[in-house]
Amino acid sequence: MELQYYIEYIISWIYHNVINTGATFAIVRILIIVGLVSLLVYQQYILFVLLCIVVISAEFLILDEKPSSNAIKNMFSFEIGAITSSNREHKIVDKDELTTGVALTREGFSLGLPKIIKGDDSGIEYQRSNKFIEEDSRDFTDKYFSSKQCSIGSGVGGITMFGSNELIGDKRNAQINMVYDFAGNWTSNDPTVVSDPEKRFKYFNDCVFEPIKRNDFRQLKKDLFENIMTSVIDIGKCFNRFDVNTLLNTESDIALDYSKRISLSDKKEGDQKVSDVAYVSIIQGNTNAKKLENIQALNAGPSGDNASDITYAALMKKTNERSDGIYNNAAVRQRAIDVYGKAFGYRKRIDEILARMREETKNDASKLYTVRVNENVIKELRQIFAYLALIKGCNSIIMFQTTQTNIDELMQITPTPTTLEPIRVKTTNSKGEAWMISGVNNIYRIPLDDDSYNTNDEKRYFYGITYYFDKMTSEKRYTP
Repeated sequence: MELQYYIEYIISWIYHNVINTGATFAIVRILIIVGLVSLLVYQQYILFVLLCIVVISAEFLILDEKPSSNAIKNMFSFEIGAITSSNREHKIVDKDELTTGVALTREGFSLGLPKIIKGDDSGIEYQRSNKFIEEDSRDFTDKYFSSKQCSIGSGVGGITMFGSNELIGDKRNAQINMVYDFAGNWTSNDPTVVSDPEKRFKYFNDCVFEPIKRNDFRQLKKDLFENIMTSVIDIGKCFNRFDVNTLLNTESDIALDYSKRISLSDKKEGDQKVSDVAYVSIIQGNTNAKKLENIQALNAGPSGDNASDITYAALMKKTNERSDGIYNNAAVRQRAIDVYGKAFGYRKRIDEILARMREETKNDASKLYTVRVNENVIKELRQIFAYLALIKGCNSIIMFQTTQTNIDELMQITPTPTTLEPIRVKTTNSKGEAWMISGVNNIYRIPLDDDSYNTNDEKRYFYGITYYFDKMTSEKRYTP
């Protein structure tokens, strides 16, 4: 019975989707016309008349809606009852109730035989797969069960392993170590500890003095950061929407349990904590209402920024036309344009992901916890936020170096010294805040999935200063 069912299904599918189509009829008609003309040309009048009779008969028997034509069509109909029993009444499934094309899913573009959306709902053929009940059951489940699992990204209910990022960790360490041997040339900055002034001079000469003499990139980096913040994307406001500490976690000790279900919320209806499963919400907010606000467009709501397509276009036009100061070089202008373009592309992608989140939740705050975020989206967000975090972190290092240390004064000493005493550092900045480059702000904790923002000289400068003043955090794989 099962084999007969599938054979009839395949025959029906071929008939309705290959044979009984407009394209097939058009091709057949063309071939008939060519055949008739050929018979006339070769003076085969008897065959010509016979072919005309066959064509006319076919038009009457197959295309006309008569009992005789229905008998032919029923040869291809998907109705088991016509074969299994002739003495009971069955519902005939119209061909339009069968899908008439190849199904394409939105993601993955998987091809398959068309799905039958109607079946034997009488219950008589109990061995037959009851698609009628299956489809109605799925509709019922989607409508009435709040525990339905949706997913942002390919796959459903995926598990994201935060503790299995060895490739990210190894890649980060390898790239930075190739730039300079920071650990081998480091010496303590504590004046109460015996240190090596010559080693300190070599460290800062290699990582700060020489790179800046070759090309003082600090003003360009500050301009890039300020322009991005005002015209492309407000990095701070964007990061306030997401749990960036979790997303940028570069912990790679697989012995630790970092396996979590990544969702939009760790709270159920009424903002009750989800306790039965270890959930991690990548969206910030103490309540689901706040989380829902944070998945709106980047320029929407009280947490939105003022950047848009218009501000971005104006910035690109202004950059193209600049020829003053550091922008008197075409290569510098092109580099700035490339950075702005990448940052703006990342902004658009974040907005697309947020739009998908709103679509999956139907803008219902109580349903945020039912939506899972798949690993591929987590990796994409990690790459985006890592690039934006580097832009912000590099600006912080420049501000720290130029306002909180005496390194610039040391660079002006003539003749150039061969030794350096411990660097003078303010304990806080002008706002009374702690160092902007240590702990959670340490750029060593940022994955290097996309490190195109800095050249090798710039990496020496940024990672060198950070390692020197925050050696402990720079060496360990930082976990917030």
